[in-house]
This record gives sequence, C-alpha cells and structure tokens, in this order.
Amino acid sequence: MTPADSMPAGPIVVRKYGGSSLADIARLRAVARDLRAARDAGQRLVVVVSAMGDTTDRLSAQAHEANPEPPRRELDMLLTVGERISMSLLCMALAAEGVPATSLTGSQAGIITDASHTDARILAVRPIRIPEALASGKVVVVAGFQGVCGETKEITTLGRGGSDTTAVALAHALGAERCEILKDVPGVMTADPKLVPTARRIERLDAAAMQRLADAGCGVVHGKAVEYARQHGVPLFVGSSFEPGPGTVVDPPAAPAVEATPDRFEPLAVTIGRGQARLEIVARGPAAATQAAALAADATRAGPLTAQWMSTGARWHWEAWGPQAHLDPVAAAARAAQAATAGTLEIDWTPGQAVITVVGRRPENWAAGLRALAATFLAADLGEAPVRSDGDALRILVPDARAAAAATTLHDRLLGS
Repeated sequence: MTPADSMPAGPIVVRKYGGSSLADIARLRAVARDLRAARDAGQRLVVVVSAMGDTTDRLSAQAHEANPEPPRRELDMLLTVGERISMSLLCMALAAEGVPATSLTGSQAGIITDASHTDARILAVRPIRIPEALASGKVVVVAGFQGVCGETKEITTLGRGGSDTTAVALAHALGAERCEILKDVPGVMTADPKLVPTARRIERLDAAAMQRLADAGCGVVHGKAVEYARQHGVPLFVGSSFEPGPGTVVDPPAAPAVEATPDRFEPLAVTIGRGQARLEIVARGPAAATQAAALAADATRAGPLTAQWMSTGARWHWEAWGPQAHLDPVAAAARAAQAATAGTLEIDWTPGQAVITVVGRRPENWAAGLRALAATFLAADLGEAPVRSDGDALRILVPDARAAAAATTLHDRLLGS
C-alpha cells in the first residue's frame, strides 16, 4: 500500500489557496504535491480555492463590457465559475499524484447565506458531504467565495475576501485543528514586501491584533474572515504556498478580556492604499450646507472613508479621503453644484493620492504618536502631509508617486529595519 492509498487518521486541517498560488497548471501541480505530502503525514484535508490568477477580474470586466450595470444575480452566476475551474483542475492534479479527491461547490459544501447577491453573509454551515468524503480517505476541494441562499436556493457570492471567510467557516463547522491561509508571502508582514523591502514577518499575533491589521488594509487575510475566526475561536496560520516556512500563527481569543490601553502608540505594521483621492467641500449659508451634506452622504454610501466635518456658524466644512473610484462621481456632482451656486460652495478635489496607515494599538493620548510622525517626516525631508487618527491607526495622505518611499521611511523609523 502506497502512502497516497493509506487512510489519513490525523487532525482535520482546512487550507485556503489564493489566486496567485493557483495561477497556472504548474502551480496547481505544485500545490497537489504539497497536499499529497500533508496527507501522507496523516492530515485529513479540506482545501478551499480561489479562482486562478486574475480570472475573477477578467470575468468581471467581461460582465461590465456586456452590461455596464450587470444584474447582480447573473454576476454571481458568472463569477462563481472561476472557483469551480480551480477546484476541478486541482482534483485532477491530485489524481495525477495518486491522491483521491473530490470537488464541491459552495452549495454542495453546505455554505448557507442570506439573499444578498455579490456580498452575501454566511448564516449557517452544514457540511454534510465533507465528513463522508474525509472518512473515505479523500481530500475535499471546495470552491471558495460562494454559497447558496437557504430561502431562494439561488447561488450567491460572499464579496471581497469570500474564500478566506469560506475557509474559516468550514474550519469552525468541522472542528478543524486550524485554518491555514496560504499566500504568496511568508506570513503576516510589517509592510507589503513588494513596496517596502525591509518588511519583516510577524511570528505570532493574537486575534485582536490581526483584526486591527486586516481592518487597516493588510490584505493577507480579509477582515470578515478574521472577525469570523475571532467570534468562533478558530486558530489561524498564515504562510507561503511557494516555499515552506514558519509563517505567522494567529491565536484565537483565550477568554473575553479588556485590553489595557497603552500610554503611547505602539505601531505594529504599515499598509499602503493606492488609488485614493481627497475631496473637500466648504459651504456658506443654509442652502449650500444642505447641498454639501447631501454630497457627503452620497460619498459615505459609496464606501468606507476617512472623513471629518465641522460646522461653525454659517460655515460648513467636510473633508474625506477614500478610493478615487468611489469619490469620482461625488466630486463631479459637487463641481456641478458649485457651478450652479453664487460662490457659496467651494470644492477642492485632489486625485492621484495614496493613504499610508500605521496600525497598532490606540493609546490614551495620540499626541506623542502624532509628534513622532511629524518628526519622522521632517527628518526624512518628506514634507508636510495631512494626518488623521482613526481607531487604532494613524492615516497619512501622500501623492501616490511618493507612497512607497514614504511608507519605507515610516516603517524603518517606527518599526526598525
């Protein structure tokens, strides 16, 4: 009996592979070899896959070429194809390695969601078929990012980070030993190593710190998946699918506890958000203020922003940073409103920006952290930049062309090179 033919009797481990890990057939075969080795070591494996490479982006672009506003149900039907291609090809690659495997769509794996197309929420996980397949010695490969609405029986997708959330939810439902998120980086890093060469791997994090990083745009594990892991006590491991290594261990909360507030800001990592813009609206008089408030509301509905507003007598001021794609139409509407007013509405629109986020733990007083940031910019001759304290992070707005250099400087001075 060969190792591949033996019956694994070890713990259940859920592994999630991202699109870059499955970019082509060569990568699929490499993943299949890694899975065979893990199975030979006794692991009972459930594998959650994303679409290969940029498949989802290409399908989305085709959908919007066919219809600038595609029906959300049909968009879900189209986008789920990418993960189904990955799961089938990976099972074929596993078969070539002599490993028995079976593929399941999200609905076949028991991912039950609400009825919200393109951004559904998982309501329940009923993985009836997975334990049966594991008991027969098979590796189970599940299409991530998708589920089925329990009421309408329609296929749904889980939005950005959906495959991460699928993996964590299955790990909880199956009582898995851990959920492994395997990417093209060695683990959770202090910055994006593609932009900040001195970025370092973080060896261990608690779930609360991982949540802060995810919410700040770390990108290695999606915030919704981290939140699910925190709520349900799922241990996480983040590592590379390209080469073995110690990765980053994310410990689940041991018990409900209140974190002590530090005296000063304790930076943990630096993230960079590209494709950002700044929109400032100043209104004078009640009528203009009403218009400005409506524009601000439209911007807020478009997506999350870093924003602040102030009202002083008859003057109303609002400023926001956020994705340029979200703010573009609001800025256009604001300029149109400005042209129709008699100087009571002022608009300042600055595209082509980036937001650098220094994430850590919220201190009792932000003054020391802001002073350290200002001193760093001054010493590095980076000029002036708007800074906002936001929850557990400091956010800095810089021109996109300066983002990588500014982030590297901040990283090395605040976190050490």
